[in-house]
Amino acid sequence: MFGGQNERMNKTEAIVDLPLIEVWQYNANAGITANPLIRDSVIIICTLTGEVQAVNFLSGKRLGYSTFESSIMGTPALDGSVLYVPLSSNKESVIAYDIYDGRRIWTQSSLGRIESSPLVSDNAVFTTTIAGTLHRLKKEDGDEVWKFSTRPKEERKPIRSSPAWDGERIYFGCDDGSLYAVFASTGELAWKFQTSKSIFASPIVVGMLVLIGSTDGTFIAVDRASGKLKWQLDTGAPIYSSASSDGISVFIGSSNGMLYALDLETGSRRWYFATRSAVSSAALVSGTTVYIGSLDRSVYALESSSGKELWKYTAVGRVRVSPVLWGNSLLVTSEDKFVTRLRTNSNLQ
Repeated sequence: MFGGQNERMNKTEAIVDLPLIEVWQYNANAGITANPLIRDSVIIICTLTGEVQAVNFLSGKRLGYSTFESSIMGTPALDGSVLYVPLSSNKESVIAYDIYDGRRIWTQSSLGRIESSPLVSDNAVFTTTIAGTLHRLKKEDGDEVWKFSTRPKEERKPIRSSPAWDGERIYFGCDDGSLYAVFASTGELAWKFQTSKSIFASPIVVGMLVLIGSTDGTFIAVDRASGKLKWQLDTGAPIYSSASSDGISVFIGSSNGMLYALDLETGSRRWYFATRSAVSSAALVSGTTVYIGSLDRSVYALESSSGKELWKYTAVGRVRVSPVLWGNSLLVTSEDKFVTRLRTNSNLQ
């Protein structure tokens, strides 16, 4: 699912040898804002026209597709053969869909529009909504366990931030400028931390910290138990992307085109890397390498300890979606409809 884990750290165990070369390029014929997902050599691509497309990993050829009612803006969560699809629709909110037999298992229609990525863990599906609510659903049938409302209905702002979970509390940002912590078992508010502008980004959880950026340009680290500020960095430009971490540093991109590497404990800047346009997607951490996409149509591979550029790929369009590593390959999604598979130069197949 989006971010890779419940904590949304955007870290993978997969490692590829650089440089990479292009194997194929797939045209989805529709805009893509969700990360591609991979299962059993099949890539699942979701589009703004409501299609879920299955693509062969080796050949880049389409295997089939299903069409849903409305745009899929958030990244679905894949659990076994079941894909939990968020929809930007007032009629259908979440659909549990079996990717092997093409069957709808259940549909949850009462939540309203969703533009974030659901989190699936244990027996629960957690999702935020444009209506300013957080929901816990039963994984097997979609029934609602509880609902958390950020404010009274007439005062609520949209939630575009995807929830993260530490096993006890659910964390998410909101257009009202608050970072919320809600107890996962009961749906009760644990704490909230207020920033000065809207939060579009999704939080990540690393150790005892919750980390998130705001459109006021600040990136904050908050104690996950108490909600108290530990440190912050002012980037001077709105932050729309989620962070990533290797457990030592935290990496955050900004609309000023910078990727910052910060000390996880103190927030002090270790290094920064300048792209030629805004960074609006999360970096991907793979071993000692950080991959970052930019609206300058490039994907950069950087050394995580120093920020040294190791490799660069120029895409056909702006890169708004985080790169995905699977096996020996990197998947790059570029505006507004292309997914490209790159792999290590040796043993091309």
